[in-house]
Amino acid sequence: MNRLIICGSPRARGRSAGLAEALRFACEDAFPNDRVDVVMLSDVRIAPCTGCEACAANLGRNELYCVISDDMLRVRALLNACDELLLVSPVYFAGAPAQLKSFLDRLQPYYYANWRAKPKRPASLYVVGEGGDPHGFGPLVGEARSALSVAGFALGDVHDWVGLIGADGAVPAGADLFRDGRIHPASAYTCSGPDGTFPR
Repeated sequence: MNRLIICGSPRARGRSAGLAEALRFACEDAFPNDRVDVVMLSDVRIAPCTGCEACAANLGRNELYCVISDDMLRVRALLNACDELLLVSPVYFAGAPAQLKSFLDRLQPYYYANWRAKPKRPASLYVVGEGGDPHGFGPLVGEARSALSVAGFALGDVHDWVGLIGADGAVPAGADLFRDGRIHPASAYTCSGPDGTFPR
């Protein structure tokens, strides 16, 4: 089984990076025969989507074509090959940081290639932050759930580690990263507006 950990923080060292590295070790210990890949978005260059829709225009020739040639090519290959995705993200004003948002937006080719109709692979979201934002992080969950869905993933659990990771990225001693923290189903996070509550 292939597991992919993506750390969405723009910082190479910090809470999210520390948790992502601890998750890698935890996966390697718990599943010694499985492959574990880690992508730190702070270390790769993924430009934002330009909305050009070249991915739709080239659908018949190249299923996941994107006119932007950058590190997303390598990350997409890992994404396609993984059986399970673990996404680690800090909270920036209740949502995703720019680097993670660029990655999520660049999943647009999967939408046109209809990967959302394929059997869903499991995904989990690990949320990290100093704490104290009264607006929570519901928008981050919504962004991740929507984008990952078109790429063939079902966001299951949200692991809330906000306020539990040290500024230096230190994870609490003896913590079980699969069971500790505050865990809620992604379905518990909804967005409400004049047209109702989503997802319906």
